[in-house]
Amino acid sequence: MRKYPHYRSPVKLASALLLGLTGWAFSAVSLAGDFNMQTVESKASRLVERSYNPKPLPIPAFLKNLSPEQYSQIQDTSPLWQNDNTPFQAQFYLPGSWFHQPEIIREVVNGQVRPIPFKLSDFSFGDLKVPADLPGNLGYAGFRLLAPLNTPPSYNEFISFLGATYFRAVGKHAIYGTSARGLGIDTAQPSGEIFPYFKEIWLEKPQPGAQDMVVYALMDSPVATGAYRFTIQPGDSTTVQVQATIYLRKPVQVLELAPLTSMYWHGHGRGITAGDWHPAQHDSSDLVMADGNGEWLTRPIDNPLQIQTTTYSMDHPVGFGLIQQDRQFSAYQGIETQYQRRPSVWVQPVGDWGKGQVRLVELPTNNRDMDNIDVFWVPAQEPAPKTPLHFAYNLRFFLDNHGLIPLAHPVGTYLGDDPKTPGARTVVIDFADGALTNLPGSMPIVAHLSAENGGKVLSQKLEWDAKAHFWRVIAVIQPQPGTPSNVRCYLTLDKQVMTNTWTYLLHAAKE
Repeated sequence: MRKYPHYRSPVKLASALLLGLTGWAFSAVSLAGDFNMQTVESKASRLVERSYNPKPLPIPAFLKNLSPEQYSQIQDTSPLWQNDNTPFQAQFYLPGSWFHQPEIIREVVNGQVRPIPFKLSDFSFGDLKVPADLPGNLGYAGFRLLAPLNTPPSYNEFISFLGATYFRAVGKHAIYGTSARGLGIDTAQPSGEIFPYFKEIWLEKPQPGAQDMVVYALMDSPVATGAYRFTIQPGDSTTVQVQATIYLRKPVQVLELAPLTSMYWHGHGRGITAGDWHPAQHDSSDLVMADGNGEWLTRPIDNPLQIQTTTYSMDHPVGFGLIQQDRQFSAYQGIETQYQRRPSVWVQPVGDWGKGQVRLVELPTNNRDMDNIDVFWVPAQEPAPKTPLHFAYNLRFFLDNHGLIPLAHPVGTYLGDDPKTPGARTVVIDFADGALTNLPGSMPIVAHLSAENGGKVLSQKLEWDAKAHFWRVIAVIQPQPGTPSNVRCYLTLDKQVMTNTWTYLLHAAKE
């Protein structure tokens, strides 16, 4: 398992993970009337008119100084609704370690808002030595939801909200990996990234037999406020329907919708291994994108030597996501980490998102404990300050990619240095699935390979593996020194496109 519940690369901001104390106090809230999304939107619209005024509370040194490993020992042993015959239960996190930002969590029962009382006695502390004077009104720092997912009738955790606007989910038999966020702002910008946080949370108590769980959230930050409604349904794949309204206090450099955050250290010739013996260590292997014009793109993820940002302009996007392609233990050899069980995550816009960009930010890392990959949608035009921006999308956390990508697609990417030509790279791309599945190797499949920005394709060939039934493109490409080449490749049969377009930013080999 990874060490931290949620975390960010210190290259971006060492104190990036801000979380909240919840339940320490209850601000005035009307208990009359039916609570709904409009209630939260009204709060967000009023909040944007006020100056940003966060109020972090002092946290006892015992909790504040906990390492992530120590912090993970603290467990809520009395889940909310455990005696109410509901299909879902909720557990809470204490403040501590990296999680300092105040937050308030309440429940909504039949449209009425109720406080969730805090009891320190509900928590166990493992083998931590708890001081006798630990306050009894600490409040909560986040929450997770449970359902009879893997081992019914026992309840299993399937989603966790912890850290800024971070949340992550799993389907059956998966373990946590890639995270989602409510909103991102100015990632990888010289001015520094801004991390909004969920100021208030409302958990809607589920009725007996309910198939999904509804969560509302009020977001705040120095530059934006927002209202969110999450409809969460666990299963073989866990889905999260996101409905959001945001308000900007002032213009931002990069407004990031539907952000995903993941980790890629190394694998298949990509990334610096720094002496690690595993064949690969990553939560995601590829960024996959579907444009409104019908084109599907696959971009293998990398761990670069310097911060690298790549943009893909689109009109009416169909979706994008971070995919963990290889599901075999042998690909990773991680008994503890189990990367083959980390979920892929797909973002599917609801309604027309118009023009914009899918933006990929790759940051350098030398270990597995820092998320260094960000992917998000940047709209072509951001809203004017204090003007509401309504948007919605569906998230799916899954292990089985079947049915997501209609075409055959790249299922493996391998990079190496060519020993014969200084600076040249060997690129290997395996295409499989889709319409290629039933084609014999005698079919006249053609590989279309191009290298831009002055890159030269020195050689290429196409091979067919009859046993595993995939087509392999092997090419030697020489990028210009200091100028990465945008390389693209796809397969056709009788001039008909058969596969996703594989694309990659290829740097020259070190001489």
